[in-house]
Amino acid sequence: MLALCQQRSGHAQAPTRALITGVADVLIPAALVEVQSVARQLADGGIEAETLTQERATLESLSALAPGCNVLHLACHGLFRADNPMFSGIRLGASSYLTLYDLYGLKLPAEMVVLSACVTGVNVIAAGDELLGLARGLFRAGAASLLLTLWEVPDQSTAEFMKAFYDRVFTTPNRASALREAVLAIREQYPHPIYWAPFVLMGKALAT
Repeated sequence: MLALCQQRSGHAQAPTRALITGVADVLIPAALVEVQSVARQLADGGIEAETLTQERATLESLSALAPGCNVLHLACHGLFRADNPMFSGIRLGASSYLTLYDLYGLKLPAEMVVLSACVTGVNVIAAGDELLGLARGLFRAGAASLLLTLWEVPDQSTAEFMKAFYDRVFTTPNRASALREAVLAIREQYPHPIYWAPFVLMGKALAT
């Protein structure tokens, strides 16, 4: 899978379009602040960013717009179903979900997908040592690089982490280094590992 992510055609060019999605509620009020911050950072870097928030962030809108974007960022609630990982997903607006099942039917040739939500990087080991989780669905849809989380992440510190990550990710050819520098920056303010350790990079680490 790692070799496939490196070799996929259509990922070599610099990102030009992004779709930023966020759905806030009383548990994750900083999601909308995160959306605005990420969109502003991308625009400052010359990347056209479109936002979908709250009720506009539906599965239909995402399915229509995401295939034409190089970068996809979702700041929402994440749900992992260990009993049936095909129904793991991201809660969108209007009570809709983007599930692993949906990802199998989605075309998403994105250079980078960031799921700023809880437990998005968790998998179930199925028969034949198959890993079933959102990462599998995103790679199946065509994504080259993923930034996911391994457990429930705090809202405010996650928004700050994403700002630190986007401050660095397009100024260095190595996304792993950008992730490391963002983790170190957040760890200075939030020393406990729950705040800075859940973020994992999967797939393509180099920007070119």
